[in-house]
Order: sequence, then structure tokens, then C-alpha cells
Amino acid sequence: MASPILLLTAIEAGFGFLLTCTILYLVLSRGRKTYHFLFAAFLLLCAIWDLGTFLLVARNQHFGELEIIGYLIGVPCAFIPALIFHFAVEYTGRRLTWAVALVWGICTLFVVLSLAGLYWVVDGVYSYAWGNVFRVLPTVLGPWVMLAWFVPNLAACWMLFAAASLAASPLERRHSLYIAWGLLVITFAVVKAGVVMGVDIPILLPLGMLLVDVFNAIIGLAIIKDRLFDITVFVKKSAVYSILGGLLIFVYSFTEHLLITYIGKRIGEESPLLHFVSIGIGIAVLIPVKSRLERAIEGYFAQRQVQF
Repeated sequence: MASPILLLTAIEAGFGFLLTCTILYLVLSRGRKTYHFLFAAFLLLCAIWDLGTFLLVARNQHFGELEIIGYLIGVPCAFIPALIFHFAVEYTGRRLTWAVALVWGICTLFVVLSLAGLYWVVDGVYSYAWGNVFRVLPTVLGPWVMLAWFVPNLAACWMLFAAASLAASPLERRHSLYIAWGLLVITFAVVKAGVVMGVDIPILLPLGMLLVDVFNAIIGLAIIKDRLFDITVFVKKSAVYSILGGLLIFVYSFTEHLLITYIGKRIGEESPLLHFVSIGIGIAVLIPVKSRLERAIEGYFAQRQVQF
């Protein structure tokens, strides 16, 4: 039976993956400038981060797979500081070519060292009381990696806060602040990496994923409310039913998992009764949510450009 820590992490990671992919699609569909593509690449790595964490929980008892997941998460995400810093330079219009090249060079070096087995060496699994995670062996490069993570990210946040203070309009100021706060939040989402380095503080894992979700919420709100990146959201009727369909699948799967876990042994895990109960719970949740979702969307977008 999965622990509450793992269940909470799975929900946050799955939700974050869907949000990140949605924002990624919007940015790619509307963006034409260099900073659009840099931000999209950053979102792609965040999606890998979310999906990898979800798989970490879903395949928690398969130790061999956990090591593979560890490499899939850790190696590509080494480019996140370079993408964030380069994006901030492009977005704010600063001329820091040398700094961008330096940050990209450092991040590329860490990726090469990881591929060579000199950094981010995943070897075995930590079996905590609340679940299993892949184990990253400590190296002398650890402090330097943390420096390479925080310095470019915080420098990018500083540039965006500075741009907000010099903005020519309130809307431009809000855009810079949204991005700055979002990037600041996701910078500290790295706390979840503590559990793969032997720090047995279980709350770090869901806390890190929560911060990723907060970042997505900030950027999503900025897009809907203030057209961040010049993105105008079009809401179609089919999108409403796609959301409802996804919700139904999630509720069904989650309730079925709980029923099998807690009462499956008594009545049989293959009993049709479990499936009928899960479907009934899903429908019971879906009906009131459907009307509320439709009213909320119609009310919020009443003064906006909406296509049904």
C-alpha cells in the first residue's frame, strides 16, 4: 500500500504534468520570439521532471526502473539554469552574451560529467519507511552544482524584478512580476532532491512538487488574466468536456486503487463490484462539477474573446 507521502506526490506530479504541458502548448502555439522558445524548452524539462516524479511513485517497488527514472530526471534538468538565465536576458533585453555563454558552458559541462559517470551517479535505491527513491551518490561537485543552480536562477529573478520596476506600463510590470515570482518559486522546488541524496525528510518530496504546481498556477493565471506572452485563451466547448473526461478518469482510477488496497482482499481484487462502485463515485463527482465548471467558465470569460 502506497504511503500518504507517495499518494500526495503522485497527485501533485500528475496535476503538474498536465498543467505544464498545457502551458507549453500555449506558448509554442503563440510564441514567435527567442524567449518564447527558451521558455518552452524550460517547460519541457519541467514536464519531464513532473512525469519522472509521477513514474517514481507509480513504479515504486521496481528498483531497476527507479534507477533509470533517476537518470531521465537528473541529466536533462541540468540545463534548467541555462534556459532560465538565457530567457531572462532575452526577455529583459539585456546584453549579456558572455554571461549566457558561461552559464550554458557550465550546465553543458555538468551534463557531460553526468554522462561520463562523474556526476549524478545513480546507484541503488534508498528504502525509506514511507517509500523508495533512487540513490544519487555524493561527489565533490555537489556544492558547485548547487552554486550553478541558484546563482543563474536568482540572477534571472533579479533581472525580471528590476525590469518590473522600470516597466513602461502596469501590464508590462505585472508580466515581469508574474514570471519573476514563478521562477523564484521553482528555483526552490529543488528541495525535493534531498530525498535522493539520503535526507530522510519525507515532506521534501511533496513540498518540491507543490512548488512546481505553484509555478504553473502563477504562469497560468498570468496567461488567462493578463495575456502573458501575448497569449489569448480560446475556450471551446470540447475543452470543457476534455477537462471533465480527465477528471472522471482520475477519480475512477484513484477510487479503484483505494478500494482494491483497503477492501480488495475481502471481496476479491477482480470483483466487478469494485469497478461499479468506482464508476458510481466518478459520476457522482462529475455531475455537480460539470455545471459548476461551465458556469465558472461562462462567467469569467463573459467579457473576453470566447469561441464555442
